[in-house]
This record gives sequence, structure tokens and C-alpha cells, in this order.
Amino acid sequence: MAQAGVVEPYPTLTISFLRGDTGDPACTELADRLFDKFTAPHPKHPEYGAYQNGCSILVLPQAFDDYWMGPAGYYTRRRVRKAQKLGYTFEIIDRDQWIDDIFAINTSMAERQGREMTESYRSRPDPYGEPPPYPCPRHQVRTYGVIKDGHLYAYSWVFQVGEMCLFSTILGHGDHLADGVMFLLISEILRDLLDVAGTRYAMYNMHISGTEGLRFFKEQMGFRGYWVDWQRNDEPPLPARRPAAVGRSPAQFRRFTPRRIVRGIRRRLKVGASPPG
Repeated sequence: MAQAGVVEPYPTLTISFLRGDTGDPACTELADRLFDKFTAPHPKHPEYGAYQNGCSILVLPQAFDDYWMGPAGYYTRRRVRKAQKLGYTFEIIDRDQWIDDIFAINTSMAERQGREMTESYRSRPDPYGEPPPYPCPRHQVRTYGVIKDGHLYAYSWVFQVGEMCLFSTILGHGDHLADGVMFLLISEILRDLLDVAGTRYAMYNMHISGTEGLRFFKEQMGFRGYWVDWQRNDEPPLPARRPAAVGRSPAQFRRFTPRRIVRGIRRRLKVGASPPG
């Protein structure tokens, strides 16, 4: 049992990018791209990788129904069903058909996760162009969206690389977030990738990045913080020194309930004490 004030390190996962599992160039290029990015020295802690300590990972079962009907799927089911009842649908999209709606989504909120949207999001996107063919299901970039009444209201560009998928870009229209569009988007992406690529892990940036609201959203969907040893294929992981089991850790972010979020907002805005209990 850990002593009071001492926190345990993140649990460990070993995830392979399955580099070169076919002769398609993407099987090498995508694997190398993510491996180099994730294992480059952390800017503040060069003893381990930039994306290693505290990755936000959803460990997936073999079948989507096991996730959907499991504990992590309970809250997700309710939000997805709300979105579907309101008429939203999920699709694999051609980005160039939705340029105006992508721009509307990008500019629907001046700030996200407490930061001002960058100039690249405030400018109308140029055409993306036709994506290259990806014959290997385990190494590809896939583009998804949530649509209602002929308009796109949420989208994500996802890197499927080996055993894992990475939510590279993911945004929803600010006026439609309460309708559950992001829950519909992510859950159906997981369904698709489990079927197409047998994805074992989904990654959504670092677990303590963003606001408490984002962490609450991710944890409701089953994402947790992990230390990840990345592999190009099946070679031994790179040696890295794990941080000591002290200080700010996943235990402090275990549950971000609505009550805790309200308390945090009240403290920051100094609008009085939160309700008792």
C-alpha cells in the first residue's frame, strides 16, 4: 500500500507500430513518423520520450460490443443515443466536400481547452486533395465526420498505425457539443477501426493535458493514463528512466466528476463556495 502523499507511477503498456508488416511504403513511413515523434526526448525530461509518461490510452477489447456494453460504454451509450435521436449520423468523409463546414467548426469557438485557436484554424482551409491509397489496413490515415441535415458538425483525422490509432485532429462545432456529437464520433471511429484494423489501443494525447472537462470526457469513454514503451516492430523498447512515484500523478486525476469541475470553475472565477458534499 502506498504511503500517504506518495503516488504510484502510471501502469505500463508496450505498443508496437508493426513497422514493415507489408511492402506498402506507408507501413514503414507512418510507423517511423510516429515512433520518432513519440520517442524524441521530452523537452523538460529528456530521460524519457516526449509521448511516453502519461499517454491517454483506451485499451480496447477484441470486439466493439464488449466495449459498448462494458462499464466504459455506459455513459457513452446514453450520449450516442441522444445524438442519434437528434438526427446526427456518422460517416467516413471526403474532406474536400466539407471545407466550408470544417471552417465553421474551427471558428465556432474562439478558445478551446483554455487556449485561443491558432491562426491555422481561423483561416479557411485549402483543399486537402485526394488521399493516397492505403492497401494495408493497419497503416493508414482515415477521415471521419458527424453529419446532420447536410452539414458536418464534428470531424477527426485519425492515424491508424500498427496496434494503435491516434486521434490526430478532432473538433466539434461549439453549438452542437451538448448534443453528444463527440461521443458519437469517437465511439463509431472505434467501431470502424476494430473491424478494419483490429486496433488494440486508442490514444488521445496526454492524459492530464487540456481542461478538467476534457479529462472527464476522456475518462467517461474509458481512457486512462499510461507509461508507454513504443516499438517500431518487436524490438526491445528503448531504455528510459521513469520518474519517481511522487508529485502530480494519475491518482490526482482519477475522477473528474461534474461536481469537481464546478468547484474548479468557482475557485477560478471566485464566485463563492461550491455546494456542500
